[in-house]
Amino acid sequence: MAGNSIIQRGRTTDLGTIRLHNDVISSIAAIASTEIKGVYKLGGNFAKNIYDLLTTKGSIKGVRVVSQENDVRLAVSIIVEYGVNIPRVADEVQENIKRQVEKMTGLMLHEVNVDVEGVHYGAGHQKEVSG
Repeated sequence: MAGNSIIQRGRTTDLGTIRLHNDVISSIAAIASTEIKGVYKLGGNFAKNIYDLLTTKGSIKGVRVVSQENDVRLAVSIIVEYGVNIPRVADEVQENIKRQVEKMTGLMLHEVNVDVEGVHYGAGHQKEVSG
């Protein structure tokens, strides 16, 4: 599947056509991810961000939208806080992204993949450990 800058789903009104760009989907997914307690921030190392920029137009750091016809899939990279239940946080991220994207856009997500890239130590520790 190839990433498109515009999801080819729109609707035509009496005044014209309305289309959703992948940037919109990425933004919603990014915000929905960070709403979950235990998520420190979105992930995405430098090499991955360069790859995403070259292969997916308009990719927001840590979020990749892949769409083809009626198939919309998201891949989200996160860094979690130290001490959280990682599977629970990842499940909540998936559910919140799906709920928010579908509610705000009317699109049906077929897949939301969460990649936990690292663990952030609290205030006393400035070190971030990534895989």
